[in-house]
Amino acid sequence: PLPADAAVRVQVAVGPPAADGSRPFGVHARPGHAAADDEPWVRHVSGVLGGTGGSGDPGVSGNPGVSGNPGEELRQWPPVGAVAEPLEGVYDRLADLGYAYGPAFRGLTKLWRSGDDLFAEVRLPAEQHAHADRFGVHPALLDAVLHPLVLHAADAAGDGAVRLPFAWTGAQLYATGATELRVRIAPVGPDTFALTLADATGAAVAAVESLVLRAVPRSGLAGAAQGGGEHLYAVEWTALPASAPTGAASVLEVRDGVLPDPGALDGVAALVLRTPAPGGADDDPVRAAHRTAAHVLDVVQRFLADERYADVRLAVVTRSAVAVRDGEEITGLAGAPVWGLVRAVQAEHPGRLVLVDGDGSDDLSPLTAEEPQLALREGRLLAPRLVRATASAPADGPLTGQAELDPDGTVLITGGTGGLGALFARHLVTRHGVRHLLLASRSGERAAGVPALRSALEELGAKVTVAACDVADRDQVAALLGTVPADHPLTGVVHTAGLLDDATVEALTPERLAAVLRPKADAAWHLHELTRGLDLSAFVLFSSVSGLTGTAGQANYAAANTFLDALAAHRHALGLAGTSLAWGLWDATHGMGSTLGEADLARWRRAGIRPLTPEQGLALFDRALLDGQPLRAPVAFDLAALRARTEPPAALLR
Repeated sequence: PLPADAAVRVQVAVGPPAADGSRPFGVHARPGHAAADDEPWVRHVSGVLGGTGGSGDPGVSGNPGVSGNPGEELRQWPPVGAVAEPLEGVYDRLADLGYAYGPAFRGLTKLWRSGDDLFAEVRLPAEQHAHADRFGVHPALLDAVLHPLVLHAADAAGDGAVRLPFAWTGAQLYATGATELRVRIAPVGPDTFALTLADATGAAVAAVESLVLRAVPRSGLAGAAQGGGEHLYAVEWTALPASAPTGAASVLEVRDGVLPDPGALDGVAALVLRTPAPGGADDDPVRAAHRTAAHVLDVVQRFLADERYADVRLAVVTRSAVAVRDGEEITGLAGAPVWGLVRAVQAEHPGRLVLVDGDGSDDLSPLTAEEPQLALREGRLLAPRLVRATASAPADGPLTGQAELDPDGTVLITGGTGGLGALFARHLVTRHGVRHLLLASRSGERAAGVPALRSALEELGAKVTVAACDVADRDQVAALLGTVPADHPLTGVVHTAGLLDDATVEALTPERLAAVLRPKADAAWHLHELTRGLDLSAFVLFSSVSGLTGTAGQANYAAANTFLDALAAHRHALGLAGTSLAWGLWDATHGMGSTLGEADLARWRRAGIRPLTPEQGLALFDRALLDGQPLRAPVAFDLAALRARTEPPAALLR
């Protein structure tokens, strides 16, 4: 049986038709929390799909709620004697009941009641008309047919449960391509209804002998939402158990970038490099971040190059550069890139560096701990762990954690003409109802594929502006935002721009570090500053899991991405929209995966990370927005590969 409080993933596979038109089918399932290869699919049902057994003739109806031609009675419209029902705020009411519909699915336009029967008029949005012929009945139009039904059923029951379609019997399709439907909904039993669908002339389109609804508690849907993102992770800071006092660690400070005398290392547990405290002479977080990261890189390179320091660890200490609890303010943004940079160095040189974020105290007890990454808060030691994300939506409320994107507003996508930018532009239009897109990239209209992308988006009903802009340049970003029309104000930002320039820490230069920081960190800060006075529904930063787990050869890229993670947490603490998505590997056609050779892909596979498909990535994006948290990591981990590794796991994967 299906569990009431957890998600289940179900696959229905239908085979090719046989000579008589029948098709074999099978139904498989596994727990919703299972990651790839964790648990096998279990076959529950197999069978053969035959003909419907009906005539397919609209003049012969098996629908007990309709006699004769199923569309005939709907030629008189509205029906004689039917009483109109108000629809003002109907979709707000549905959202309160647990049904959240985007703009493309809000097709219920009129509603009448006659006795126990409901009559409705539903319409497909104009921008979807071109796609109506692709379906028997367009999914958005068919979904709208059910809106008066679930509204009526929920109001009648008054139990707060969400009612969902459970079983369809005797469905007949008579015509295709409809963009407007007249609908009759007639009760034929407890939570069971007959449906009649006709076009705007009353000609039959479809009929359903019986549709059975089943009630699902809100808690059950919340459980399903939690289980639906098996590739979505969060960083959880876990308090370490208190240990017996060992006394203060013997350390030597790295002052002004000068490493201590190698001859004075006897009994020394670690060298300590403190990054500049927040609020220093340079109050610009981006300039300070560049300076701090370059300083740490220089010290780390000299430390690793000198064999006389081989038996001592280097502890890099930041202050308030990471958030260890929800809502914690990050006052040390300048130190945030250090976390990504050092994590990558830890992957290249295990055991040589320790990373600590302090809260202003001079307590050096973390240096005696075994953990390579720690935070010190009010005398407690905390270590980061990557855990499966759980849905933050309350069990008794709508399953939407984020504000809806206003179809009248404009969404800016940086890197908007690249692979990921184009993928998400389409998704924002088709899934989120966005109608005004501003796609920015360095090449603008000259970028490859722009005419085809614009045409595809406009065909979907969006108005598209493509602009050339170096988003790392504050003045250019300000000018770009100045082009957004007042009648379609900016309501969302999706920052996908970025640059790869991989190198081991020994080969990394300050110039290569800065070049990778600019399109991510600098651009994100400019976007933050220039939009913080606007009412944004979404401010999404595309980060990378390399900043969390540390990827050898990507210290500069990891540094840029941990700045994004910290900025999202900073905005969250300020009450602003902000989500950083630390993406794993995408498949070969999108994201970083499109720039990697076979050797690089093999390295990722050995690291236990598999490519995300576009469908997986888009679903994880939606789920992360639903959660409304500042940091989520959409990653397809290969748990079998992780377990097979002989080297120690990254700190967050322990």
